[in-house]
Amino acid sequence: MKSSLTRIFWLARLTFLEAVRQRFFAFLIVLGAAMVLSSFAFRFLDFGHGELKFIADFGFGGLFFFGSILALVMTAQLLFAEMDNRTALTLLAKPVSRTEFLIGKFTGIWVVLGLFVFVLSILLGVMLWGRWQELVILAEQSAKVAPQFSLEGVFSHALLQWFRLGVVTSMVLLISTIARTFLFAVVVGAMTIVAGQLQWLAQEALFKPADLNPLSHALLWLASRILPNLQQFNIGDALALDPGAVMSGAVSSALLSGGFYLIAYLFLASLTFKRREI
Repeated sequence: MKSSLTRIFWLARLTFLEAVRQRFFAFLIVLGAAMVLSSFAFRFLDFGHGELKFIADFGFGGLFFFGSILALVMTAQLLFAEMDNRTALTLLAKPVSRTEFLIGKFTGIWVVLGLFVFVLSILLGVMLWGRWQELVILAEQSAKVAPQFSLEGVFSHALLQWFRLGVVTSMVLLISTIARTFLFAVVVGAMTIVAGQLQWLAQEALFKPADLNPLSHALLWLASRILPNLQQFNIGDALALDPGAVMSGAVSSALLSGGFYLIAYLFLASLTFKRREI
């Protein structure tokens, strides 16, 4: 067990170093940071208390958008690069199992995504905190109610986004073990992410008293279970600006759900990768 963990750690470390050296990673983290910092321009406009929500939604949306692109492209690229360059054969010829290979790849990519989320969340937290301080002073001067803000909520949301991107990475990894080309994996992976974002529509249809035939109801039920509801992680503005509005256990429930899908997709990816010819 110890040697297996050592091999996974070694593979994760190699994957992490390979990923952070890519220009694509540097480009996206700079682009994401520029998008977050651009919210500084909004401080010269008078949005009232809604300004913090606008900046938070702007920053959180950019974080997930660029993070999803990074998870999608980087996961497929690193896996197909290993197979196209035949380095996967070299690694698997050593005492490294295919499951260890996949888990090592996933762990390395997930750590890179954690770095991405952490950097952008720090920037967004500083921006929100600074503007919140200014709005509090303005509210005191005009005898108005100051807006709420929770820095802890920002980092709770960062943790949720890290798990959401982990689920996305595991989904793309599963698709990549089945796909035969990099382009196919990216296209299908992107469609799956969009479907996960819209999965709540299937759940709503299930619980509405609509005239659904048994087949349609069964298909909706299946769709709502196979794909994760990625929208359940999207509670950043409430966590940061109105913590009292967040239902008790919402964060832990989202983390447990994300952990379940993450493990399930990795397990399926391991099964399909064992049957794949390299």
